[in-house]
Amino acid sequence: MSQRIYTIRKAFLIPLGVDVILLCSLFVISMLPQGSATERLVFAIFFVSSLYVFSECFLRRVTVDEDGVVIRKLLREKRVPWEGITSVGSLSVHKKVYLLLTTVKGFFIISNAYGGFSDLVEEIVSRVDSDRVEEEVRFQAGRSRSGIAHTALAWTAAVFMVGIILMKILT
Repeated sequence: MSQRIYTIRKAFLIPLGVDVILLCSLFVISMLPQGSATERLVFAIFFVSSLYVFSECFLRRVTVDEDGVVIRKLLREKRVPWEGITSVGSLSVHKKVYLLLTTVKGFFIISNAYGGFSDLVEEIVSRVDSDRVEEEVRFQAGRSRSGIAHTALAWTAAVFMVGIILMKILT
């Protein structure tokens, strides 16, 4: 079996990246003489935190291969062998679905923000012993609910930031 790599959906990464660029623009504009110190501080905090969130999302990877699951995040990597998974569960909160991989060393959470989430669930379910997989997980494997709420909010934030930039430039 070849390895499969799952990443965060591009439909969310693109507006998040646009938000980071717009926040950087707002921070640079606040550095002009008409900007106040409070404005600089607020835009700096928002820019740095959004840059961190974007970097975290951009670098997140779940790799599935014949040895197990590798979960990569910003500056961290965890490998879970198939035999080390003691339970596979799921949790649904509104339109967000989380896959819970329990091991003897702790648990790992994989959300449906990853592209091909239903394929990822099916692949994990097919590799783990059936007595370790909850019935709800098998139900999730067949369907993928990809909420667009976070994507819509990111685009909405971008529209508001463009409005703020226009107001700052035109006044």
